[in-house]
Amino acid sequence: MKQSLETKMQKLAKQFPGVWMKDGEEFSSGHENTIWTGEGSDIGSDSAFDYYGYRDTMGVHPRLAKALSSLGLYAEFYDAGTVFFYAS
Repeated sequence: MKQSLETKMQKLAKQFPGVWMKDGEEFSSGHENTIWTGEGSDIGSDSAFDYYGYRDTMGVHPRLAKALSSLGLYAEFYDAGTVFFYAS
């Protein structure tokens, strides 16, 4: 059974309450079927995203990167403070 992007976003929000997420369309047209997030998101006392850090997981906190992968998603930076999650 294929999960909707909305369902995946709800699962992530429950697991990572310090990570804000919005429908990518709220960012701008052309970002349909994405989840928008970024700067200001935390996982405990750690930043959820570090464009210049978390080298093994392409700037994404390792726990979040693992959760994204398990849901069939991946993260891509738009700029140093803006991140989108896309379906794999």
